Amino acid sequence: MRKRLTPEHLLEVGVIHRPHGLKGALTIYSHTRPAIGIAGYSFWWLGVNSESIKSYKVKRCWEHGKRILAELEGVSDCDQAVLLEQMHIWVPADEATVGENEYLWADIIGCEVYQISDERGGGGSGGVLLGVVVALEEYGAQDILTVRTPEDARQQGEWMLPFIEDVVLDVDLAARRITVDLPEGMDACFTPRF
Repeated sequence: MRKRLTPEHLLEVGVIHRPHGLKGALTIYSHTRPAIGIAGYSFWWLGVNSESIKSYKVKRCWEHGKRILAELEGVSDCDQAVLLEQMHIWVPADEATVGENEYLWADIIGCEVYQISDERGGGGSGGVLLGVVVALEEYGAQDILTVRTPEDARQQGEWMLPFIEDVVLDVDLAARRITVDLPEGMDACFTPRF
């Protein structure tokens, strides 16, 4: 018997896009890296939100060209598959593993982002608070941190920062702090909000 999961014990790992074929296969958008990593879970919990989930056994999950496809137990035709469109896919958070210098997106959301101090930014040894991570996005070559400025910032807006070694110097999940170094020209990654 599987344990009862509550929303705080879940990690979102993907979304069901649409049916594929007539036998109930599903097209999946995976949040895992690599994308096929979503196939490593034998059960998925599906729902429109984490409070309305239902468990499904994963019969098969595979790469098909550039897509991820899956077959779930109890979903055997296109009509059943259509009912799962746009459902989010969750797994127990304690089943997710990450390697060294890898992070779960859910752990990065809410971290404060500081620009290291330099002649441009001041801020002393603690650096300058740029804002808080509100989202991560995948744009091909690298992931992008969306960082919203603090309420008291002189200029309100959002930073779109590449999550790469040249920019992100340190991630301290215990302190909920990310330290970045923005090279010249990175001001173009800021979108003001009026």
